Amino acid sequence: MAGTGKGSEERTDVGKRQMSDLMSGLEDSETISFEDSLVELESLVEKLEKGQLTLDQSLGLFERGMKLARICNQKLSKAERKIEILIEENGNLKTETFIEE
Repeated sequence: MAGTGKGSEERTDVGKRQMSDLMSGLEDSETISFEDSLVELESLVEKLEKGQLTLDQSLGLFERGMKLARICNQKLSKAERKIEILIEENGNLKTETFIEE
């Protein structure tokens, strides 16, 4: 039977791993702080700059680094949107929260 051998099982496993990686990346963005993301990203950069890794290891670290950079960017964007804007109303300063769209 075509498509029922070991090759199709391997493709299914790869697909499951990719989905798992995608889901863990989503979980990371909710659970990891900006500071922790930045520290881990800096550590990955140092490891990559040393050049002592295999190609596969380098690619794995690069992929993780891209996820961390995306998380940092998302958290910074969210913080910027939450910054309170001072506006003048009838001679008084009033604090108003920026509304997320």
